[in-house]
Amino acid sequence: MYSRPIDIHDIDEGVDRKQLNQLRQRFLDLNQLRHQRTCAALPERQQQFLQLLPLLFHVNHPMLPGYISHSTPAGVYRYTPNSDELRLAKILARSFQYNRDLTEKNASIDALFIMGSIGTIAQSDSSDLDVWVCHSLSANHEYFSELDRKCHLISQWAAQQINLEVHFFLMRSDEFSAQRIQSLSSEASGSAQHYLLLDEFYRTALWLAGKIPLWWFIPASQEHNYANYRDQLLGKRFINRDDVIDFGGLPYIPANEFIGAGIWQLYKAIESPYKSVLKLLLLEVYASSEVDERADFGTAGAAVINDATTPQIGLYQSSNNEAASAQEANQQNPTGPSISKDAINGEPLALSFKRAIYAQDPDADALDPYVMVYRRIEQYLQKHNQLQRLDLVRRCFYFKANKPLSRTNRQPNKTWQRKLLEELVKSWHWSAHQLHMLDNRAYWKAPHVITERALLVNELNHSYRLLSELSKHQQSDIAISSDELIILGRKLHAAFERKAGKIEWINPGISRDLSEDNLCFIREHNDNGESWQVVRGSQNDLALRNIDVEPIKRSRSLLELLLWCHANEILASHTNTDVIGKQFLLSVSQKQQLIQALQQWLPVPLTIEHQHFTRPATIEKLLIIVNTGVEPQADLHKKGMQMLSSQRDALGYSGLRENLMINADVIQINSWGELICRHYASDALINCLLHYFRLFPPGKQFGLPELSVRCFSSGQGNNIAQRLTELWRDLISCFYSGTRPRSCRYILEMGDEYLLLQFVQQQLQIQRFKSYAKLLDKLAQAQTDFSPIVIDRYGLRDKPLRIICEQVKQRGVYVFYQLEHTRAQITIVDERGSVFTTNTEYHNQQTLLRPLVNFINAAMQRQLLDGDNTGTLPDTKDVTIFELTGNVKQQQGHAERRQLHSDLSQLHFINIKAIAEIDDEQQLRFTIYCNEQEFSALAYGDELFGAVASYIIRRRQHGERYPCYITDLDLSLCHDTIAQQTGVQLGHYLQLKSELENKLNSALNAL
Repeated sequence: MYSRPIDIHDIDEGVDRKQLNQLRQRFLDLNQLRHQRTCAALPERQQQFLQLLPLLFHVNHPMLPGYISHSTPAGVYRYTPNSDELRLAKILARSFQYNRDLTEKNASIDALFIMGSIGTIAQSDSSDLDVWVCHSLSANHEYFSELDRKCHLISQWAAQQINLEVHFFLMRSDEFSAQRIQSLSSEASGSAQHYLLLDEFYRTALWLAGKIPLWWFIPASQEHNYANYRDQLLGKRFINRDDVIDFGGLPYIPANEFIGAGIWQLYKAIESPYKSVLKLLLLEVYASSEVDERADFGTAGAAVINDATTPQIGLYQSSNNEAASAQEANQQNPTGPSISKDAINGEPLALSFKRAIYAQDPDADALDPYVMVYRRIEQYLQKHNQLQRLDLVRRCFYFKANKPLSRTNRQPNKTWQRKLLEELVKSWHWSAHQLHMLDNRAYWKAPHVITERALLVNELNHSYRLLSELSKHQQSDIAISSDELIILGRKLHAAFERKAGKIEWINPGISRDLSEDNLCFIREHNDNGESWQVVRGSQNDLALRNIDVEPIKRSRSLLELLLWCHANEILASHTNTDVIGKQFLLSVSQKQQLIQALQQWLPVPLTIEHQHFTRPATIEKLLIIVNTGVEPQADLHKKGMQMLSSQRDALGYSGLRENLMINADVIQINSWGELICRHYASDALINCLLHYFRLFPPGKQFGLPELSVRCFSSGQGNNIAQRLTELWRDLISCFYSGTRPRSCRYILEMGDEYLLLQFVQQQLQIQRFKSYAKLLDKLAQAQTDFSPIVIDRYGLRDKPLRIICEQVKQRGVYVFYQLEHTRAQITIVDERGSVFTTNTEYHNQQTLLRPLVNFINAAMQRQLLDGDNTGTLPDTKDVTIFELTGNVKQQQGHAERRQLHSDLSQLHFINIKAIAEIDDEQQLRFTIYCNEQEFSALAYGDELFGAVASYIIRRRQHGERYPCYITDLDLSLCHDTIAQQTGVQLGHYLQLKSELENKLNSALNAL
């Protein structure tokens, strides 16, 4: 039966109270039908809870759920329980007597509403209740906290007793209209969407008790004039202001909310993509017509729509008929203003909902909130001929409705939801096969899930691009705080940002079970190099089928593929796995150990707490797996043999000094749940070290992650893992303990090489040397600061440098000498830790060391007088001297402290002083003084050293050819040329001294 439209848009001409009563009744009738539908979909005890909910807030009784005290704010405005509700209350609390226990005479609760999917086509067994408890208490009210606590206790009771998830939101209508709402959490959108929330509330709210919304009585055509119309409606007493609650008007959705709400929905899409796609597309629809809406509703003299003559929105009617309805309205009301098609199609759905109720008695199916959302999106996508997106929207809607139509209905009568969904699906022309496939989504396997995820991610990318475009015009007015934006951005980054080696989580709530009974991992070689693929089925299955099977996933390494399968729960505890690869050595037990190591290290499913995204990402765990598919000493392994040796260092095993670490995979996970795998097929140790220390440069404020090293090589697996664990522990102690300078150096032996590790500008540098001599040359180079040397626990055991470095604990100048027959090996560690080594003739300790020590003291004095690098000079001017004794090569050497005699009278040597200068060609030129006799390069040219040698021979009584030593060196005129970046240090003096002495002694021997 056709009902007449309600026309109250022109309040200046008066309002028919009879029409107001009819309007109220229409809203209440629709509300009653939704309430009945809600209860019909709930189990009996949950139905009873819903019936009792107003009573629980109306009274305080010790035996009823939520009781705190008799002082807890209670009383729902104009609520009186019926006999059935009183009966249910007495079941819970036998001592309950309504008239006796109703102690609160003044109502503290204005109204109770439930919003969301309750009572809609999308209501399911898992639907929760979002309850608005509208009150008039101030936040600092004496008992406000008790009301909040009462809500919490009722939620607990519902969860524990009737398995129902209930969320209560304490709302004050005046605070809501002023947009003072909660901040962002994992369950709330914070400041992102005030008007969008209001839009959803007005079209989905189920009124339970108390005051009804004033918004019902404001015609949609007057939404732009909401405050004025409201004031007249209440001021002229057409409506009793005490009987209504006012959350404000909704003329349009401000553009700044699209961005904040859109980002919020992208965030929610990480776990619930289907629901978010619908909401994101609704935002897109709203945003696409925002400019026209502002013109139609938000300016003075704006056009209005006569609600009284707008026909009802038909459920299966083409959406274009909405525009036709507007035209019909204009024809029936010639004096009414015109309205654009885009304006009515782009207005908030809540206004379309209200128009339909004003037009005639409401059709609950047509006005189902989710159906209205779908219809609006459908019209938009059809208009733009985006049929692939429309197909995804229909799947999202179907999954949200969650009524598997391909399965036999177990109930004797079809529910209204099933009937409604069947009609919709029939109009989509879906096949029985398609329905069956969709209804089995919970069991989709990886190939199907990957395809579906790609479509969802494409849609989310589309939404992100739209939001980015909108943000260019709303940079200063985005409806989301900067802190919230950072949090949401981090979660989106973690979920969707692609990085090299990052493991994608492919199942954002699409399927319930991706696990496979059989998986086959196959190694491939082609023009692009080596790769791995995983296919469904066993090796025998593939052989029997003898056809090419499309792989689920390809990767550079087996470990990355195994990790991807495990993280996405494709590889489960019951899964049988086969690994096929030529020259890939992996036994059944090694394969099982490998999989178990991944399962233990990364329990799945992985859940990341919302609070983790309030801070920058930090790596929490790191796993290094060594030698997957390869065996050290492969020739022996093929023969079933292994080499035993007392030389147990896995990085220099046996007398052959074999490095047993061949390849490595590094897996890391951070606090945002980002999982990354890197494979190093060669130079595994060096690459692992660089990988680790680039992530964690010393000096930064962060904690180091938990590190695990695993190796499943036959025979030496535990030895390799233990060696690497010890190495990392030693390196962490060296670089992160704070007991050594950041510039310290670490020497490690690997195979037949020496590795030198040092941080330069917070970046680890690793240099490789094939010989000990080359290493010493490097250690002699200048340093910018004191850089002590730490020797690895297995390193340089037969070299003097190990003994030397054990003695150099603090900044200073150290001289070490080792006697070998008539020769002496001298090693000097200068004030910055540079190591200078030379070999010279030995006569006695005094002639060996005294000239050297005098030279060092003179050089240090010059540095002090020149004022260069005084901060790097040692605290003491004394030179510390050690003699290396014992058999160093047999690892039995040690250092013994030595002292020099201070009496110089018994030492007869010529004072040889050299002064360096820079010539026009930027080359060093020297002037040499022998007992104050000057020899200048300007006078002697290339014969300088010959002239000095002749002078020295003449000064000696018998013309002996024993070595002579430079006793003083002045470099004050050439600091910038010698050491522009590091500044001059003792090592520079020693190096030039050695060069001059070599030339001078060569000239002596040539005479």
